[in-house]
Amino acid sequence: MSKPYGPVTERLLNLRPGASCFVSLKRICFKTLRKHAPDHRWAVESREGGVVVTRVQ
Repeated sequence: MSKPYGPVTERLLNLRPGASCFVSLKRICFKTLRKHAPDHRWAVESREGGVVVTRVQ
């Protein structure tokens, strides 16, 4: 059975609090992240070529 989300969302869902990862996308679907991890919070910084996502909580 396949997951209801892709590999980028999976990476973000697996981040520990305080950990960051670079995503070479212009937009991230936070609706999907909130659906699968309603208790997690993320901070996003724009960088050239994508965004850096940090799990805050």
